[in-house]
Amino acid sequence: MNNLTFEAFEGIGQLNELNFYKYRLIGKGEIDNVHQVIWSVKYKLQANNFFRPVFVKGEVLYSLDELKVIPEFENVEVIPDGNTILSIADNTDVYKDVIVFYINNHLKNIKDINNNKKYIAKNIDEIIGKSILTPNLKYQYMKSEKGFKLQRKFKISPVVSRNGRVILYLNCSSDFSTDKSIYEMMNDGLDVSGLQVKNKWTNSNGNIFIEEVLDKSISEPGTSGKLGQSLIDYYINGNQKYRVEKFTDEDKKANVIKAKIKKKTYNYIPQALTPVITREYLSHADKKFSKQIENVIKMDMNYRYQTLKSFVEDIGVIKELNNLHFKNEYYTNFDFMGFESGILEEPVLIGANGKIKDKKQIFINGFFKNPKENVKFGVLYPEGCMENAQSIARSILDFATAGKYNKQENKYISKNLMNIGFKPSECIFESYKLGDITEYKATARKLKEHEKVGFVIAVIPDMNESEVENPYNPFKKVWAKLNIPSQMITLKTTEKFKNTVDKSGLYYLHNIALNILGKIGGIPWIIKDMPGNIDCFIGLDVGTREKGIHFPACSVLFDKYGKLINYYKPTIPQSGEKIAETVLQEIFDNVLISYKEENGEYPKNIVIHRDGFSRENVDWYKEYFDKKGIKFNIIEVKKNIPVKIAKVVGSNICNPIKGSYVLKNNKAFVVTTDIKDGVASPNPLKIEKTYGDVEMKSIIEQIYSLSQIHVGSTKSLRLPITTGYADNITINNMHPLNKKKIVLDSYCCIIINITVAFIIIYNVFW
Repeated sequence: MNNLTFEAFEGIGQLNELNFYKYRLIGKGEIDNVHQVIWSVKYKLQANNFFRPVFVKGEVLYSLDELKVIPEFENVEVIPDGNTILSIADNTDVYKDVIVFYINNHLKNIKDINNNKKYIAKNIDEIIGKSILTPNLKYQYMKSEKGFKLQRKFKISPVVSRNGRVILYLNCSSDFSTDKSIYEMMNDGLDVSGLQVKNKWTNSNGNIFIEEVLDKSISEPGTSGKLGQSLIDYYINGNQKYRVEKFTDEDKKANVIKAKIKKKTYNYIPQALTPVITREYLSHADKKFSKQIENVIKMDMNYRYQTLKSFVEDIGVIKELNNLHFKNEYYTNFDFMGFESGILEEPVLIGANGKIKDKKQIFINGFFKNPKENVKFGVLYPEGCMENAQSIARSILDFATAGKYNKQENKYISKNLMNIGFKPSECIFESYKLGDITEYKATARKLKEHEKVGFVIAVIPDMNESEVENPYNPFKKVWAKLNIPSQMITLKTTEKFKNTVDKSGLYYLHNIALNILGKIGGIPWIIKDMPGNIDCFIGLDVGTREKGIHFPACSVLFDKYGKLINYYKPTIPQSGEKIAETVLQEIFDNVLISYKEENGEYPKNIVIHRDGFSRENVDWYKEYFDKKGIKFNIIEVKKNIPVKIAKVVGSNICNPIKGSYVLKNNKAFVVTTDIKDGVASPNPLKIEKTYGDVEMKSIIEQIYSLSQIHVGSTKSLRLPITTGYADNITINNMHPLNKKKIVLDSYCCIIINITVAFIIIYNVFW
């Protein structure tokens, strides 16, 4: 038995063919988005027929029951076309949706120990468990004194084979909610404009954002979008009278909410909307509850296994589908699934004096490359915190130049590790006043008076814990314009260096030193032999704000040692996640020119790592690179996927070790981080080759290697540095309050959308 598997359960029994009522759709005039219209018709048919399921195949709709009510549609006509028995072999997607419906239908009737409904099931592929199975395998409702709730979200993804066999893929995650509707929040005097919300009265799970609160009541004629019909009338006429019939006169005076979903705006009843609660929001709004639920949010693979097993038990036997039920253990027949699996070898890293066994050895071995000139640093600190600033500055200098920790020589630290220095007559050592952004900017600009300062250490208040405005962003933005690298260190961290007994300071010094090294042009390590005959890797990332706001593009260029040699920001604005061809032209022209300036010729074979889906036209790439005689490969690297990999050891389920992979044709899942059992579970990357001739095994070896050479820490990035740096830079710039530290951030505090990380692989032969 293979010791790696997915969170998947084998179906016992085979599906039987079913009888469906068929409905053809006839368009009225020209339709811009056929897919959108079809799904809109599906939802409206369901809403008008007591939410009986409707299934889509192409431009035909099917239902298990005859639809008694067929409403009028503006741009399409629905024509009943009799009934038919659909074969399973030719309609696996329809039968997949049928399974989703019946799983929902069964779970709606499951009761908990208090005889309450255990699940919220809306005939979609996401089902909410109202109570949480705790690590000691007892169910518990989790609700805070402030009205916040933690529930368990289950994602169901059945796969139907042509012969009627079924494998049920599952995923579980945390779902945060609150008892308060937008209506109640408005009554409390809260401003709800701009909030992301969900509509609890529909099955649609699209992202909805409130644009404004209209000066109209939900009972006014025309507010539904139809002439003379109010929003309340809309629900009464649509067989959903039960939702509004208990409204008081005061409830009916509620203001209409104008909200946007995708690119369209609609009017909503505020009682139907609830705010989307994230973990980050909860950690600020209810710190006590956030800490209480920590042990059930972070789930290792065994805890997840027990949770999913219990969910499968609740599904039970589906009589309507030939008594289909699911085996209550993970499915491990990889031959049937068509996957192969294994463990990738760790990349061999090289420091100043050859191979290193692990990253911490680099502080004995020496960094692969140091700046030739001595780099002077300055220090800024809040008023009244001089002792903190002195202790951290002295600790960094001792560590980097004298091989000392806590003022004592340390055999695990090489002397002259970094070529940095501090000279009072040439470098700034100054305090600043907290709480004023203008003061922060003025302080940051003082560095212009100190031309010999190569980078700056800024001591700042602890993130998210101080009541004053934090100087992090003002400092970074000013120093980015001045092209001065910076290292932010919180007061909490500096306390570790005032106490000589605190041994944890060495770990912080490791990461501080690596961050500084990368920012001043050094590189700690390189990969000895990169798999595959590739000259360079290019990382493309499209950053998207909520509400679909996009930014101009930026490319970030590294030389073969990993030193930042240039960044490029096209002036053409980006209108979506598909990168425009004019932007691609600018990006790759600059990439190739920069490569040629460094190496005397264009690269012969490149790999493009695309963060997320590659929506660009591959023909453009072919035409562009063929003219220059360059081979290219396009690899999608997806980080947010509803898939986990489990390690099976006998009857135990464990976290997979770092380097675990599962591979099938041009798709693979790779675990790039190591997380101990009992803590949480690793999130694999999904890797898919969309174009090129590099073997898939080499591709995942490359990506794994690139995920292990993050220059800012002894720990690995989850993403390869190509898309990882691009992604971090994009997130940092689009969300100014995000305090996530990134390497080379002093160069990259620029509004960006598409970030291109360009890395030339340096092969060393020993």
